[in-house]
Amino acid sequence: MPTDLGQYRRRAEEFIGALDTEHYLHYSGQKDDCDTAGIYERFADLFSRETLRDLEERYETVEDHEERVRLAYLLTFVTESFIGEQVKELSDRIAEEEAGATVEVDGEAVPYRYAAVLQANEADRERRRVIYDARRRVVAGQLNPLYDEYWRTAHDVAVELGHGSYEALFAEIKAINHGMFRGEMESLLADTDAIYERSLARLVREKLDLSLDDLAPWDMAFLFRAPEYDRHFAADRLLPTLEGTLRGLGIDLAAQDNVHLDTEVREKKSPRAFCAPVRIPREIYLCVLPQGGQDDYAALFHEAGHTEHYAHVPPDLPFEYRYLGDNAVTEGFAFLFDHLIADPEWLRHSLGYDDASDFVWFGAVGDLYFVRRYIAKYVYELRLHAGTGSLDGMADLYHDKLSSATLVDYPADWYLSDVDDGFYVVSYLRAWLLEAALRVILQSDFGPRWFATREAGEYLQKLWAFGQRYNSPRLLLKYGGGRLDADPLRHLLEKTLGR
Repeated sequence: MPTDLGQYRRRAEEFIGALDTEHYLHYSGQKDDCDTAGIYERFADLFSRETLRDLEERYETVEDHEERVRLAYLLTFVTESFIGEQVKELSDRIAEEEAGATVEVDGEAVPYRYAAVLQANEADRERRRVIYDARRRVVAGQLNPLYDEYWRTAHDVAVELGHGSYEALFAEIKAINHGMFRGEMESLLADTDAIYERSLARLVREKLDLSLDDLAPWDMAFLFRAPEYDRHFAADRLLPTLEGTLRGLGIDLAAQDNVHLDTEVREKKSPRAFCAPVRIPREIYLCVLPQGGQDDYAALFHEAGHTEHYAHVPPDLPFEYRYLGDNAVTEGFAFLFDHLIADPEWLRHSLGYDDASDFVWFGAVGDLYFVRRYIAKYVYELRLHAGTGSLDGMADLYHDKLSSATLVDYPADWYLSDVDDGFYVVSYLRAWLLEAALRVILQSDFGPRWFATREAGEYLQKLWAFGQRYNSPRLLLKYGGGRLDADPLRHLLEKTLGR
């Protein structure tokens, strides 16, 4: 029987809402278990092979452009969900194992997730190493065996669906030419080699009193945590500063009853900030684990970018454009907000931080580090997802690629956990390109203090209202007037760090 698309879209929205609610409760530390398997079982009809075949046949025959775009988004959703259904038990086991794991620090058991926060805030280098080693043992001994089974299963399912590999599957359903995009990203990597090495060496010397050769992986989180800047980012000004920034754009956060902000410290709360768009635009959760100082501000503003995007999507926009599509779009808005934290005009205007040149430079080094790390991750993931069967050798490849790009002896142990489903790494990389282009546009059209103008807010709300109807290249082409490439990002980095 042909799929009733109206009913299918309603149930798909319920499924995503249930999944996001489960993730929110678990990763916010309010629920120990993570029962996504039960949710997949309740909605199993959404991603059966029959449904997938039916949507594929419809896509091949439909002539209306709008309906074809929506069907393409649905096909991506069904395919990803079909794979998710096959690995649901493993996914839950990984989440629960991670939540229940502990590491020993000074003779006391500390939750594995919270240990990352301790490491980032630990000034004593030897103690950082001890915490790091304890976390690494959890990954290697408890998590990696599960991740190994997880990824081998996902690879097998991609082949069962008629594709040569997991990589080939996602290249097709997300319409990404991996060869071309890899080439662009590796060019950016090569173009920034010199300024990165020079800048990182200076940063490590000034902040840690180490040479670049002595830099170790357990130093990195503390290096970019940068507690010496905390005095400029007071905890009691965190939320008022966000509210003030949004007010400058003509947005009243307090009046947004669809936005729920969760900044409470809980023992098992994930240190990785996230936004849970349970019902777009009616019920959006913004969850951050406070860690102090500029980290808090950046995390909160990043998630606020997601939140405002989702919160401004019209409720009558088709399901596909509210929930599906190119996630580089929402990530681009998130990066736009968290980059305010290192904007000299915003620092002066919002925090009274007048002489911020050192912090602005620090922020640019951090941006370049993460961009380069993600390019290396992307190159590694292309190889990881190119075949099936044994994952032998992948740990060494992960170590080699990330160490070369970041200039730190990157640990091999995270070679399976430092991987997101469905090549989400591409979404992050495209988001950096989109954000840089939008930043240049906003500064050019509305001035260096664009964040304090209602006109800039109106421009952003216009873009937010599309949801993810357009992918990142098309959104920029239609409403920015240019091609999505690395030029704006390279320009902004060189503007601060030099050539």
